[in-house]
Amino acid sequence: MRRREPGDMAENPQQEVESVTVRQREAAPSWRRHIPEGRLLGIDVLRAIAILGMIWIHFSLTGWLTAGSPATPSESIGWLNRLLDVRSREIFFLLAGVTVALTTGGVRRHRGRVLARSALRVAVRALVLFLLAFVLGELGAWDAQILHFYAMWLVLLLPFALLRARTLFVIAGVLAVAAPIFKLRQHNLRLFEPDLEQMTRLSEHGGFSLLGHPGDWLPTVQNVVFGAGSTSQDTIAVLPFLVLGLALGRLDLRDHVLRVRMVVTGAATAVGTVLVGLLAMYPFGAAAAVTAAKNAKPAEGVRAPWQELVTLAWPGPASTLFSIVEFVFMMGLITALLGGLLIAMERTLWRRLLWPFAAFGSMALTWYVVHFQLLGSGLFRNAQGYPDNRTALAFLVFLVLALVLSVLWRQWAGRGPLEWLQHWIVTNVVPARKSERRAG
Repeated sequence: MRRREPGDMAENPQQEVESVTVRQREAAPSWRRHIPEGRLLGIDVLRAIAILGMIWIHFSLTGWLTAGSPATPSESIGWLNRLLDVRSREIFFLLAGVTVALTTGGVRRHRGRVLARSALRVAVRALVLFLLAFVLGELGAWDAQILHFYAMWLVLLLPFALLRARTLFVIAGVLAVAAPIFKLRQHNLRLFEPDLEQMTRLSEHGGFSLLGHPGDWLPTVQNVVFGAGSTSQDTIAVLPFLVLGLALGRLDLRDHVLRVRMVVTGAATAVGTVLVGLLAMYPFGAAAAVTAAKNAKPAEGVRAPWQELVTLAWPGPASTLFSIVEFVFMMGLITALLGGLLIAMERTLWRRLLWPFAAFGSMALTWYVVHFQLLGSGLFRNAQGYPDNRTALAFLVFLVLALVLSVLWRQWAGRGPLEWLQHWIVTNVVPARKSERRAG
């Protein structure tokens, strides 16, 4: 065997890099060998938190160890349900913006043909999710899932992907003020509110049947944009989180200093907003005004007072969608959470502790679909159809099993089943070119 000379490395540097990478993977712990190079595991953990919060709500829990009446859950369970309901979804929505940003180049925005192909990949991915939403509808989960909303939001974000991070942060800030004002006015003026006949007709579409009724397409799009009622979460209410996620994804999320700034800035924003809200609620009487309006009769005809804009949502009295304080608070909190989890996953101990959640989060689409099938399988229902066994203990059992299966699947196969299918479709419909991979 020829003795290796010092100049040999320079003759084929790419081969040397590849051999070093292979040795590093072989030396890595088994739980890390199926993690794609450069994957930001903190994002996966945050996505797991969001999905698990949504699953908690879908479980319709009524007690800790013993199930109660579906209409009257225990006080502590009800408190947690209201705390997690919209907020867990807002984390998920913000991460949709981060995903689009990373797909279109991250800190180095794609341009020209590379951007066009990246945008086409996002559009194909949205189409896959849209079709999957119809499949879920056929399986009986149309009313509960939000994938068709999510698919349209991915496409909606593509024009924003042309903008710089600083511009996107400004737009997100403006939307955080404008969106709740719009929603409050929409509620008070009953704008875009569908009539009972329309809502009944739309609710009868259990999946692909919607495609056979073109007359219902426009009302469906209207519901996605403005909501099926005055207080539903829709595009107007979600747009600030989508744009903020896109802005965060345009930053160098691998930079430790930036991550620290995200934690500090996000936490300061969240805490400062809560203090402003508390000041408005009690010394200046905003909470009393909002509570009085909610207690008025008939409740359906009550106009939301302007004080809701500066009042905290649960455990405060404001509606989540009418509160500027709530929007800004959650945007700051999620930013701090993302920065903190990215920092935590830099450290070996935290990577090991949080790896099951990262594995779960990387398979979010699969588990989102699976949990609907579990809930509809009869496993958690009694003979009368009530969620008799949906206790916090049942959710804990699901959580443990899901985390264990996620770790095993990631070690065995890498991507989750539906994630693999989505990736296969996208990469085959829009294959990447070698020159574009180098440019990206």
